[in-house]
Amino acid sequence: MNWCDDMTEDKKNKKDKTPKKQLSLSKGRDFRRCRFCGNARGLIRRYYLNICRRCFREVGEEIGFRKY
Repeated sequence: MNWCDDMTEDKKNKKDKTPKKQLSLSKGRDFRRCRFCGNARGLIRRYYLNICRRCFREVGEEIGFRKY
């Protein structure tokens, strides 16, 4: 064995010890929640509102939306 063989073995060992692809915790449906009540269902994401539809009906006019 020469020094080059030792280097390749070290690289193989490092590859085995590296973790699998880690999942990002700041993405996905579970991460997005209503900024008022914390509910994750019925979320209005347009214009970066991030408000559920129930809270939007309560505060929609206050934040500048008109009811048609």
